[in-house]
Amino acid sequence: MLPTMTKTPALSTETPEPLEQLLAQLAFGSELHFESGFCDYWNLLTTKSSKAALHVVTQGQLWMAIPGRLQEQVLLEAGDAIFFSHSFRHWLSDEPVDEHTSEVDFANFCVPDHVERGLVCYDIAVESPLTANLFQVMPDYIHLPANQQSGRLSPLIQLIRQEAQARQPGYQAAISRLSDVVVLHLLRQVLSDDSMQQGLLAALKDPALRRVVLAIMDEPGADWTVETMAALAFLSKSAFAERCHKVMAMTAKSLLDELRLQRARYLLIHSELSLELIAEQTGYQSATAFIRFFKQHETLSPGEFRTLHA
Repeated sequence: MLPTMTKTPALSTETPEPLEQLLAQLAFGSELHFESGFCDYWNLLTTKSSKAALHVVTQGQLWMAIPGRLQEQVLLEAGDAIFFSHSFRHWLSDEPVDEHTSEVDFANFCVPDHVERGLVCYDIAVESPLTANLFQVMPDYIHLPANQQSGRLSPLIQLIRQEAQARQPGYQAAISRLSDVVVLHLLRQVLSDDSMQQGLLAALKDPALRRVVLAIMDEPGADWTVETMAALAFLSKSAFAERCHKVMAMTAKSLLDELRLQRARYLLIHSELSLELIAEQTGYQSATAFIRFFKQHETLSPGEFRTLHA
């Protein structure tokens, strides 16, 4: 009798999709920073740190506002998540913030067993250059209302809410360990949702443009031209310009300007470098040229911007 032959399953030779490749290379570490309920009449101005952050509203509603940008306040409802791609000061309050609102310490309003309103906050430490680059090109914050959370993100956030409200033994460890998974699913939604794909985020999903974006982010002060960017993308100059317009609705020069602006904003917030050194690191020959460029895009001068986020 001839032996029975079993067929070994063939290994997949398919190349992972660009989004899968990108997500697989990200490295970050999340940890529970703060979790509490709130009484009425409270507010806080968060401090600046070196980490990104994620807030999940577990009960009730609250307002988020940014100093100097009070006109764009966001109302957060139970189940909503808001992701901060880099650390900057922001208000959290039980009512809209005005210019007369003063900073209040945690101890003045935190009531651990209060359940009318609640919030869970995570710090997200960046652990790879690619993750740092991704976070830098993302908007300052991304608000994901509960009814717009796709896939497995919504059930995960609901689980965090349930753990925070039930407060059974080990609940803080449970919601802390869920954080990395929540952040990964949030990034997946942001990077895969076409309605959120604008500018540089869209470029990161395109293999040719991603090479250019990451290279410029590594050396924003280099002498970049359309020709050098096109060569890096393995495209002709005209094909590269067309790709930029199709994918990002941007010109090649706008792509370069946006990346340099992102680095300038980051250095102004997170370093004490002089304007001359920031100008040099972002490809400008003088502080005067850099100031002119920055004001054109931000309306504020670099000094005003730095003071606002100090």
